[in-house]
Amino acid sequence: MQNKPYKGSVSDRLERLPFSSVQRDFLLMVAGGEWAETLMLLGNGAILALVVSVLGISDSLGATIITTAFFLGEFFGSAFFGWLADRRGRKFVFLYNLLVFSVGMLIAGFMSIPILIAIFVFIGGIGVGGEFPLVDSFTTEMMPGKVRGNRLAWVYTIAVTAGFVIAVLTFAMQKVAPVYYSWRILFWFMAVVGFGIWAVRTRLKESPRWLEVHGDYKKADTITTDWEQRTMKAKNLKELPPLEHNTPIEENKSKYEDIFKPDVRKRTIMMLIFQFFQSGIFYGFTALSPLFLIEKGFDLPKTLEFTFLIYAGFFFGSVFNLFIIDKVERKWGIIGTAVLAGIFGTAFAVVNNVYLIVIFGFITTFILWNFSNFFHAYQAEIFPTRIRPTAAGTVYAVSRVSTAILTLLIVDIFLPHGVLASFGIIWVFIAIVVVDIWAFGPRSSREQVETIAQ
Repeated sequence: MQNKPYKGSVSDRLERLPFSSVQRDFLLMVAGGEWAETLMLLGNGAILALVVSVLGISDSLGATIITTAFFLGEFFGSAFFGWLADRRGRKFVFLYNLLVFSVGMLIAGFMSIPILIAIFVFIGGIGVGGEFPLVDSFTTEMMPGKVRGNRLAWVYTIAVTAGFVIAVLTFAMQKVAPVYYSWRILFWFMAVVGFGIWAVRTRLKESPRWLEVHGDYKKADTITTDWEQRTMKAKNLKELPPLEHNTPIEENKSKYEDIFKPDVRKRTIMMLIFQFFQSGIFYGFTALSPLFLIEKGFDLPKTLEFTFLIYAGFFFGSVFNLFIIDKVERKWGIIGTAVLAGIFGTAFAVVNNVYLIVIFGFITTFILWNFSNFFHAYQAEIFPTRIRPTAAGTVYAVSRVSTAILTLLIVDIFLPHGVLASFGIIWVFIAIVVVDIWAFGPRSSREQVETIAQ
């Protein structure tokens, strides 16, 4: 290990930096990959409807080769890339995961046999599986605690604009593109976006907090000093604010089993339970809302039009969240938005008036993106730096496999009994999430991550 060439920690130095073009550029590079992933996350329901219509397959088979395959891929990618980010570094993972995604989606667009489509969508899912936990962890480590939630919310606000793009493209494809190519062009578009963002991301530097924990003080100091100097230049500052803390840093290279050590075991189990069931809340509506609309009797063109309007709630919900995420204690934000999403989602299920369907659908997605922003900030900040992506990746991986399980459960067992029956089981998921976070979740808002980890 090297002798530390500076006093205190790089954590304390990063905590005092005001917002500038330095942080902005970092957030844009991080958000780019999240934008590419969100194309599929928010678009898979509409793509599913297109594939089912074009290929003439059942809803169940369509959900298997698109939604289930993608989320199973994300399961493996999230666990693997999260672990790899703690072993080899945050930047290392960012240099490879989008390439895997892009290659998978590119080839999937050339396939016609359902099993082959599923295989390459699965590979694409592996590639972006690490995006959420790594973006959450990397952003958490680079932003000051007092505004950490807001900065991460900006990443997801940028990312959610992908929902508008994929909705417009999906609608356009079924209108103007030859039937055979309609859904294929969407996969090819995702691949091109992934390759482009990967090229830009090569400019990213490693996380100083990760370097410091691994005893590479020289590199940690170099990167932090560069951020300090560029921030002072961008803000026309002669000096930076004084350090507010003198946080002790313990060198500790992690092993995978460390996520179940006594100091974090309770949090890991709590988040495993949360992530398994939150996916049924979020994707039980998001991925299946086009099918809910078809179940209500709307044809495919109308379904895609309404889906576009309903998905607009994601963007406006994320913009709203920018103003509240650091003012509301994270755990209570998660609980409150889960319950509200259940209330308005149920209203969406029971009404038949076209305008009310769109209004309640919009409000539900508005609330769900607030829910999402709250828990993404939460799942990264409650774990220590030495295992942050490993822990976040593992618990998030559970949500990927549970999404595959729970969406099929809703489609095969509950949806045949109506949309309201589908929301009945979603309320069970909500109850489990609320009790889990309320009873076992620590407080975390506006605290330095090293303090939360104690």
